[in-house]
Amino acid sequence: MKKFMVLLTVLVMLLASVPVLHAEGEWKFERKVDFICPWGVGGGADSTLRPMADIVKDIIGQQVDVVNVEGGGGTNGVEFTYKQPADGYTFMLGTQSVIMLDLQGVLSMDYRYEFIPVAKLVHSISIIAGSKKAMEEKGYNSFSEMIEYVKENPFGVTVGMLTATGGDSATLKQTVAGLDVLEIAFASGSEMNSALMGGHIDMMITGTDEIQGLIESGDIVPLVACSENRMKRYPDLECTGELGIDSYIGTWRGIYAKKGTPQEAIDALGAAIEEASKDPRWIDFLVQGAYDERVGFEDSAGLSALMEKEYVMFSNYLNGEGVLKKHYDDIVLE
Repeated sequence: MKKFMVLLTVLVMLLASVPVLHAEGEWKFERKVDFICPWGVGGGADSTLRPMADIVKDIIGQQVDVVNVEGGGGTNGVEFTYKQPADGYTFMLGTQSVIMLDLQGVLSMDYRYEFIPVAKLVHSISIIAGSKKAMEEKGYNSFSEMIEYVKENPFGVTVGMLTATGGDSATLKQTVAGLDVLEIAFASGSEMNSALMGGHIDMMITGTDEIQGLIESGDIVPLVACSENRMKRYPDLECTGELGIDSYIGTWRGIYAKKGTPQEAIDALGAAIEEASKDPRWIDFLVQGAYDERVGFEDSAGLSALMEKEYVMFSNYLNGEGVLKKHYDDIVLE
């Protein structure tokens, strides 16, 4: 009898650890879900993830916590997530920054294969913004006029970016290709914003969501949108599409699952995010952050296709910069 009770106890413990599946493979979340954010509280990534978590919580009927694991430009959060059990209760926010980390050999795993795209949340438009003070001093009022100024004054314009080998750097190099400008890397967005406001740099590459207040105050002036068409929010703002400049990279953020996570859990969360993307609270968030300019939500297949496209693009970009450390054999370098 004692042996029977021991075996029964072990069986109950094993069954308790098995993910709960319902009819026809339907997954039901039975406890708290964690969304890992590899960046700090208050940044663009965190500010995107939190409103989505609040809405998803209402849909799945379980608490959804945002866990910030910052450091290493996103590395610490990815490594932390990779060490968690793939049980359907831990997911992670990913961006093209993580692709860059992977291709530069920073991560301990092959991110491309070890993380599964669940759904894309937002896809913003990058802009080059100018310092009002600097523009007044140098006498140009638009991106086209800035181009003419640089042609007459080589290296007479400085432009800030956050990382020399990140997505913003790739966008910047595409946008100012052929122009003799001085590029300056900054450690933080706040430092770069202050430098631009004070006229210490002339321009910077950024996302509209990051500097809404500064644009509204008039201290920072949008010069060009890195997009195929003009932005609805800034209809008078030039865009790279109309100027014939091949520069359309914009920050996107999506949810990922560690490889091995039950497909039913991935599907269930993807469905919850799709439902959340239609919620009035989320739609209002998109409008407030200027995220409504591009298609936001995309399912696993859509995010996967975008990810693969950018793996090819960033592999070639980093190779050209001489800092490509990891080359996937199926990606052709140009």
